[in-house]
Parts: sequence; structure tokens; C-alpha cells
Amino acid sequence: MNGKTYVDQPGLAAILNNTVKCLAAWRARGYGPRFHRIGGKIWFDLDDVVEFINSTSVDPAA
Repeated sequence: MNGKTYVDQPGLAAILNNTVKCLAAWRARGYGPRFHRIGGKIWFDLDDVVEFINSTSVDPAA
């Protein structure tokens, strides 16, 4: 798919050490990485996942 790598919900849950149910709750609140709904299944572009992870960094000095 256009040279990008995609991961499904169980794969992303494993990457983030979270649950599929938590990811669904995040989506319902408009939080988390961007996603694609294809054929009733949710897919995440790994570039978007990295962008999301980078956006959650916290400066301990702040």
C-alpha cells in the first residue's frame, strides 16, 4: 500500500503496551494516532504512530 507500513489494532496495542479497548476509547475521544477504516477494520500508518508518540513527550523541567 503506497510504500507505507500499516498496523492493525492488536499490533498497535502491543506497540503501545495498551489494550485494543483503550485504543477504541481514545478514538471515541478524538485522541491517539490518526487511523484509516478500511473494510470495517482499523489500520494505523506507522509514520502517524511515531508522530503521535513524539507529540506526547513531556519536558520534566516544565
